Amino acid sequence: MQDQYELLHTIYEIVKNDPQPERYSCRPRELILRRFQEWSDIHQQLQLLEREEMVVLEQQDTLIVRITAAGLEKIRAHNDLVNG
Repeated sequence: MQDQYELLHTIYEIVKNDPQPERYSCRPRELILRRFQEWSDIHQQLQLLEREEMVVLEQQDTLIVRITAAGLEKIRAHNDLVNG
């Protein structure tokens, strides 16, 4: 799996138990703690995912990351293939 899709999977793992996963505001700290990568690498991957409309990035007092319906669908489809 390409790095940006591994990051998408990480975001999915963070939001999957939320009743409204598309509304969960994921913060950079959560991603850094789970990915063990430099922020610059994570941010670059987030930008790729945003271009593919898998996530929405919103600058508030800190960057907010929200997974989209397309992002949820992609991860769930991948999980179905892997778990067969």
